[in-house]
Amino acid sequence: MNDRIDQPIAVSAERLTPLFDQANAADLDVGALLQSLDLDPALAKASKSKTISLADYYRIQNRLAILFGDETLHLSSRQLLQGSTDFVLKNVDSAQNLFDAMRIIARSYNLLHGGEYNSVAKRRGSVDYVIDDREFTYAPELEIEYQYFSIESTLIFLHCMLMTLSSDAENAINSLQIRRPLPGGDCAHLAYWNAPIKFGADAYKISFDRTIALKQISMPPADALTSNAVYQKIVDVVAGKHAQYEETFSIAARVRDALSRGVVEQGDVAEQMGVSAATLRRRLSNEGASFRDLRREVLNETAKRLLLEKQSVADVSETLGFSEYRAFNRAFKDWNGVTPKAFIRQAGRA
Repeated sequence: MNDRIDQPIAVSAERLTPLFDQANAADLDVGALLQSLDLDPALAKASKSKTISLADYYRIQNRLAILFGDETLHLSSRQLLQGSTDFVLKNVDSAQNLFDAMRIIARSYNLLHGGEYNSVAKRRGSVDYVIDDREFTYAPELEIEYQYFSIESTLIFLHCMLMTLSSDAENAINSLQIRRPLPGGDCAHLAYWNAPIKFGADAYKISFDRTIALKQISMPPADALTSNAVYQKIVDVVAGKHAQYEETFSIAARVRDALSRGVVEQGDVAEQMGVSAATLRRRLSNEGASFRDLRREVLNETAKRLLLEKQSVADVSETLGFSEYRAFNRAFKDWNGVTPKAFIRQAGRA
């Protein structure tokens, strides 16, 4: 795959339209969101004439999933609560190989979605992960083209999820089948796959090499099995771990990404980025930023969003990782000049 991602994979900015429509309906400031990701606010007016890297698409998708509190991004009539992928990954820790992991993932998502949409089959030369979405409860207004794109993006997410379990998954793909009738149009995201693709299939299918899929793996530690790790894997694989990646995203933007996904300790963020805490501080300083300020900014944004969603102060405190709700109260007042309860009253949501 690596030879295919030396150049960034770009997709039409119009792919963002359904996401931004949902964001606008929720009164989110899309321009401010894009700025926080170190992206051009003009992308808020998505059009066919503009493009965005696939890595940036996933970064926007991830941030909006957090803000919506729905991992389907409101593209399904059945909500997938924030933390669903973390739940699935926790179930995978008993897997002995990728085949076991795929079966657990399929079963877990079927339970969450309320239908038998995912299945895994062992063949003579392959292990196949199948997604049959023909009866899936998409949001009524979602056009067929975006349904195709949505599941095709999900296949990339699934592959990167398996790569967080074992690096062997990276080069294990034999072939891919998708429901999109024909190649052409805005299909640049399919350049992710370094494998033959069959169009016009009845269901989506990734065929993995049987030997690799049945090979015993050493499962990563539990704290490494998170949706955060999957999104980081996507960005690393799609953008590439080279100079181009460093030039594309500022260090501050990458730190905000990690913080928004729940990695809130400086040492953990630095480790995820493959640098020491001292190097992270120095690079942030060179950009006129600090970890403390970025952490406060992201935690405050998240706290206000959760409070306006009528979550209790105690629950918000726990979600943000405070040792007790009184510590959260003090921090929130330092950030905003009012207590959480006063903030809710002022917002008219009491």
